[in-house]
Parts: sequence; structure tokens; C-alpha cells
Amino acid sequence: MGQRLFINRDFGLLFWGRLVSQIGDGIHYFALTWLVLEMTGSGTALGTLLFASSIPGVILAPFTGVLADLWDRKKIVVSMDIVRGLILLILAAIFKAGSLTLPILYGATVLSSLCGVLFGPAISAAIPGLVKKEELIKANSLNNFSRAATMIIGPVLGAFLLGATGYFGVFLLNGIAFLFSAFSETFIRFPKVVRDEGNGEKLHPTRQFVFSFKEGFTYIWQNGGLRAIILFALVLNFLAAPLYNVVFPYFGKEVLGLTAEQYGTVQASMPVGYLVGTLLVGFLASKFGKGNLFSRGIMGQGAMVILIGLFALPSVYSAASYSVTMAFLIVNVFISGILNTSVNVPLQVLLQETVPDNYRGRVYGLIDSMGQMLVPISMAVSGVLVDAVSLSGLMITVGFVVTVIGVVIGTSKGIKQLYQEEAAV
Repeated sequence: MGQRLFINRDFGLLFWGRLVSQIGDGIHYFALTWLVLEMTGSGTALGTLLFASSIPGVILAPFTGVLADLWDRKKIVVSMDIVRGLILLILAAIFKAGSLTLPILYGATVLSSLCGVLFGPAISAAIPGLVKKEELIKANSLNNFSRAATMIIGPVLGAFLLGATGYFGVFLLNGIAFLFSAFSETFIRFPKVVRDEGNGEKLHPTRQFVFSFKEGFTYIWQNGGLRAIILFALVLNFLAAPLYNVVFPYFGKEVLGLTAEQYGTVQASMPVGYLVGTLLVGFLASKFGKGNLFSRGIMGQGAMVILIGLFALPSVYSAASYSVTMAFLIVNVFISGILNTSVNVPLQVLLQETVPDNYRGRVYGLIDSMGQMLVPISMAVSGVLVDAVSLSGLMITVGFVVTVIGVVIGTSKGIKQLYQEEAAV
């Protein structure tokens, strides 16, 4: 039963290891938020910390993707979890000694983020070698389940542990969680990757790195479907990141007057939607096809944003009761969570089935980097826009653009060709 649920031994070990470390990560970032505010009382300090932790992913992901194709992926995965575990154990010891300062916290957070940038492409590139082709949807659904569970359990458990053990206990337990994850990963039989050697000759490591980077970029550039996906990912992340992190919270607090607890309840319906989506995505993919599900999921998310934009019209939200407002927001965000899964899982499967194993790390690295590149700028721009323009008009416009992107993806010849190649594999 356990093997059927988690596909096979190797993927099961990977799933449990990641789940434990991801929940630990959620606990850590919850505690980190409170600790920085407690140490400084400054929202700017917290924003700077989160911004600094995102920089390694934006700048280094394309290069770490190359390393995921050049180095032993098992060694990358295990060693990065060990390093992250040790960083947190050292933080626990420094905090216990009463010597923890903001620069130390910043440095530890950036180092941990660097480890995650190496870890991510290696894991994503390795999954197709751990399961069969027909099991990829289930494997990616389980990964999505793990992410959703983390979003729900992490903050709740973080609040409990912070109250029960303090910051020392949170750092200590999170460090142990990463070491446990590393231990489980040592037993995974990662598939061996055939490396690019460059005209059959043995290259110096530096030249090999440069050659592999150029090969990966050339592979992506010559593939119209991949180029289109990267472009759309760039635009969608630029629009979606501030929407859920700036525009919606502003609408909930400043316009609707929701309390933190009320808005937290609305926000929690998103990961619940992820969980339900993981149960439905296999059925939906078989019914509509992965390519259609991918584009329709984006169109559906755009439609949900338009609906909230219409609700944000003063004549609408002012006439709605509290219970109607909460029900509308919860249902809308819940459905958005399901639709998000219907986008992410088909996209992951597409990349895993069509991109050759020895290019996969570089493709994931570049997509991750490009997808996040403009997010800091979009966050800053959205903060200005919510004060300068109609909130309803802003959301309706963004929702319309997202819907149009979904339509364009559904008709893109390059992306259609990718899905045809996937079906032929």
C-alpha cells in the first residue's frame, strides 16, 4: 500500500525527506519574521531580509542548473540539506549564547537560500528518472501536495513551537529536520546522467562549465516552445506575485477592513485548494489533456482575478454583508488554488518528459531564474499603483491580461508541438 501511494521506494524516500524539510522551512520563516520584527521593530528590515534571500535565486539559478547537469545530483541534494541543517544548528547555538545579531541572521538566511538554489534544479531534474512516464502526474501531484501541506502546517506548527520552545527550539528542530531529510536521501538510487563532454574531448572544469552553459542556452533558444514558456512564466510571475502579496492584502485590510485573523482565513483557503487540486489533476489531465489543462488553468485564474476585481467595485462590496464577503473571497481563493495546481503539474510533466535528462537542470534553472527576475520590481510597482489607481480597475486589467495569456498559450504552435513531442515519448 505504501509503495502504491508513494509510487516506489526511491520516490517515497524523496517525498518524506522533502516534506519534513519543507515543513521545517515553513516553521523557520514564520519564526524568522517574528524574530526580525522583535529585534528591529522595522518592516523595512524584514523586507530587506526577504529581498536578500531572493537574490541568489534570481542571479544564480541558471548557473546552478548547469551544475545540476554536471555534478552528481545525489551529492548535491544530500550535501545541501546537510549544510542547511548545520547552518540552523549553528544559529541555535549562537542564539542560545545570546550573540545573535541581525547581520548574522542575514548571512545565515542568504547562505541557506544559496543551498536551496542548488538543491531545487537537482531535485526537479532527477524526478523523471525515479518514476515511470505514466507516474509523472502522480509524482508531481504528490510534490504539490507536499508544498500545500507545508503552507498549512508550517505556520501553525511554527506558532505552537515558538510558544513552547522559543527561537532556540525552532532553530534546533528545523536544523534536525534538514539533517533527517539528508539522511533519507542517502538511500535514494538517483539515476546516472550522461554528461556533455564537448566534441568528445575531456575539458577543464571551467571550460566544461562554460561549454555546458552555452549548450543549455542554445538548446532552449532553438526550441520555440520552451522560449514561449519562459516568456509567459516571466509575465505571469510579474503579474501574480504582487497580486497575492500586495494588492489582495491591501484590498482585504484597507478597503474591506478585515482583521488579520479574517484575512488569514481567506489566505488559508489557497493551500486547501492546492490539496484538492492534487486529487483532481490526474482525472482532469486525462479528460482534457495536459496541454489544454495547462492553458485553461491559466485562463481560469485570470477569470478569478476579474471576479475579485468586479467585487472590488464600491457599489458591490459596500452592499455585501460580512458573511457574503468572506464566502466569496474564500471560494474564489480556494478555486484559484485548484487552478494553480492544474497549471503547475502539467507544466512540470511537460518539461520532465520532453527535455533530455542531461539538459533538464539547465532548463529548470533558467526558468526559475527568469520567472523570478522581475518579481522585486513588480512588488515595488504594485505598491505605487494601489495608491494611485482604482483597485478594481487594476485587478480587472491584470485578470484580463492573464486570461489572454492563457488563450495565447492554448493556441501557441511551439507549445502545442512540445505537448505532441511529450505524447510521442
